[in-house]
Amino acid sequence: MNVNTGRLGDAITRLLPFIIVVAIVTFAYFWFIQTPLNAFLRARTDVTALQSRLKTAREAVARAGGVPAVDLLASMREFEKQMSKDEKVSDIAAILAKAVLDAAPADKLKEFRIETSDRIKAIEGGGRAAPASSSNALAGPDPRFSLFPVEVSYTPVKLVFSSTFEAIATVMWKVRDLPTTIELKSATLTRGLPLMKMELLIWVYQRGEAVSSEQAAPPDAPAVPGRPRTAPVGPRVARLTGAEG
Repeated sequence: MNVNTGRLGDAITRLLPFIIVVAIVTFAYFWFIQTPLNAFLRARTDVTALQSRLKTAREAVARAGGVPAVDLLASMREFEKQMSKDEKVSDIAAILAKAVLDAAPADKLKEFRIETSDRIKAIEGGGRAAPASSSNALAGPDPRFSLFPVEVSYTPVKLVFSSTFEAIATVMWKVRDLPTTIELKSATLTRGLPLMKMELLIWVYQRGEAVSSEQAAPPDAPAVPGRPRTAPVGPRVARLTGAEG
């Protein structure tokens, strides 16, 4: 028994360097070679698939004779459908208030208020975009609105409330399919205990009168000196204040 144990110990002692080398090589292969290799193979497969799709798309465009012309009438009808000619600020404020009251538990709703400001022209009569006077480039309206020959205005609406994270997520999910075009300008979530505070700023858009081709200015036309870039065009909407918990 002692003889066999001694032989086994001698064998392990002789094979130990070899075992260590094999373990190191095996670990290095699986950690440093196999993982990057698998990622490379997956990336190459994705690139091959994308190249095939790109080739198919190019062939389809070539067969169609190039990019189809834009349907201006259809675009204008869709624009008029999405952006209301009527004032919808009060309707959207009511929708937001209902969303908050439905989502937030009564005992976990604080600092709830909805505020609106003066309506401001986003697109002037000459067809030029009139961004809000601010140093922030994102403060202006979407310049694509100037592609349509109509005057466009917007009303800033600010929603503030403190509640649970689940209630805030539910309210954010419901800010869609509104009765006119809106633009989400900012959404600030402040962590707190036990409630979180949400500050949501949206612009509610409203289209105005059509602009004739004679009035419309080219996109690169210089601004008229002294002409204000923003101008209130309507009365201030009353501030709505909800119940605070």
